[in-house]
Formats: sequence, structure tokens, C-alpha cells
Amino acid sequence: MRVLALLVALASSVAFASEPDLAAFASLPADPVPPELVRGLHYWISNENHLELFHDAVKDKGGVYVGVGSDQNYLLGAWARAEVLVLLDFDQSIVDLHRVYRVVFRAAETPADFLRLWTLKSRPEVRRLIQEGYADPRERASALRAHGTARWAVERRLKRVVEQMTKVSLPCFLVDEADYAHLRRLFLDDKVFMLRGDLTAQRGVSAVGRAVARAGMKVGVLYLSNAEQYFPYDRRYRSNIRELPMDEGSVVVRTSGQRGVSHVKGTYYHYNTQSGASFREWLADAKTRDSRAMLRYAPPSGTVYGLSRLDIGPEEAREAMKQRLLAKRPVKKVKKARGLP
Repeated sequence: MRVLALLVALASSVAFASEPDLAAFASLPADPVPPELVRGLHYWISNENHLELFHDAVKDKGGVYVGVGSDQNYLLGAWARAEVLVLLDFDQSIVDLHRVYRVVFRAAETPADFLRLWTLKSRPEVRRLIQEGYADPRERASALRAHGTARWAVERRLKRVVEQMTKVSLPCFLVDEADYAHLRRLFLDDKVFMLRGDLTAQRGVSAVGRAVARAGMKVGVLYLSNAEQYFPYDRRYRSNIRELPMDEGSVVVRTSGQRGVSHVKGTYYHYNTQSGASFREWLADAKTRDSRAMLRYAPPSGTVYGLSRLDIGPEEAREAMKQRLLAKRPVKKVKKARGLP
């Protein structure tokens, strides 16, 4: 019996030791409130309607998922089977909305229950969950306000996500039991952290990087949405990204509505995936002044117009672009000699 007790104690200590230290995530510092919002709007829901294009890139990446924006993080985080979610947005209202998601995930045992709680009929029930879920009166009031304002938009968005993922035959946390259970377990285990974080500010993102390192983990997925199109790659942004522990196995996923890059047909956006190692190389390159300067070198996927994958550094990418342009020149000369357009 004594030997058995020792074995049980040893097994427990090993299990405890294998659990990452997430204490630093619980005290992440918020960045200052931005002087203004993009177009003065709160982006309660995503308008990226082809997130299925990211599925293969993020699938089973594990590690820490770091993402900006709202609902899209849950779809991608479930596909990635993230071990920790860090949800950032420089708009405090979006952080408040994530707090609503938190009480809904914790209360709803199934995807169907989750969707039901976003309906108008369930509004009183969710308000009660918010009131019971937040002792801090400011957090409670902010979450109630976010729910009252955004509920209808979220309900509509979630229905569209279900329709799109059904159309492309991909699992979705709003329907798939395993995807949903994974996300709900993260919330129940307090492994989801919400932060007013600005990618170009000094405090939040760098603190996330230190928390990931302290936990002995890596960033499996970094989701940037289309945020990069609104700022240059300045010293602070480069430093923030360098502080996030990423390697060749990490993936960065982003969209871009900028001119000069191809957009998926019928949408506002170009969709891009990139290895963490490649992104680090580009950020170390002084010529890469913004995301468009990098994305113009991203090779097209060859499967979907407007989707690209970048896994190489700037020197190799520029040389590859040069060779592609040189290869096209003889074709143009032949056409011109034959009088063809």
C-alpha cells in the first residue's frame, strides 16, 4: 500500500509539473485606449467570409493562439486545438464582447445551446449569466452593454459561419461537438485571456510574449486579421512580434484589403498564411516597411485566387520574383513579333 501511495503521489507530481505556468497570463497589462477607432466603428463581428482558407494552415498547431478581433478567433482556435487562447483588440468594446462569449461558453454544454443563447428570446438569460459571472461592476456593466448592442449582429454572423462551413464541408465549433467541447474546456479551465492590446503599443503584446516564454510554450497561431494594413512596420511593431516565441512550426494568418494584392473573388480581402520563421526574417529586413511590401512577394497558392503562402525570407522571395519576371519576357517578345496582344 505504501508503494502504491508513493506511485500515485509521483504520478500526480509529474502531471502537475507538466502543466504550464499560466500565472503571467492572468496579469497581462492593458494598452492605453487608442485616440480613435478605425472609421470610428466597433467591429463586433468579422466580415472575413472565407476563413476556411486558413483551415489547413492552422489545423492542430496547438500551443498558444494569439488573435485580434472577435468571433473568427473561436473558429480558428478550435481548428488549431490551441492549449491557451489570448484574445486581443485595441477596442475595449470587443474585449467586453469576449466577456459575453465567456459566460455563454461556460453555460452552454452543446453547440445548439450556444447558438440558442445568442437569440433574442435568450436575452434575459444571458443578462443574468453576465450579472452572476462578473463581480466587478465595471466589467459587468461593460459586458451587458456589449451584449445589448452586438447580440443581433453576432446571431446573424454565427448563422453565416455555419452556412459557409457546411458548404465547404469543414468542422465548425457551432456544429461540431469536438470543436465546441475543446473551446468550452478552455473557458472552464480558465485558459482564455482577454486583453485590450494594441499590436503597435508598448505593453500588451510584449507581455504576452513574456507570458508564453514563462509557460515554456510557443505561439502556434498568430492571427492578425487585416490590422497590419493600418500601420507601418515600425520599431515597436517589429519588437512586439520578435518577443512572441515562434518557430518554423508556428503560422501567421492574415487578411489584407490593400490595393496591389489579389483579393478572393467577391470579397474585400487577400488571404495569406506565413510561417513564423519567415515572418521574423521579413521583420528583420529594413526594406520591408509594411505588410504590402511583403505580401507582393508571397507566391499564390495555385488553388484559390487571392490566397498566398509565404514560407521564405526576403532575399529568396525577391530573387524568385525576379526569375519569374525574366521568364515572362521571352513570351512577351514572341507575342509582339507575331503581332499578338
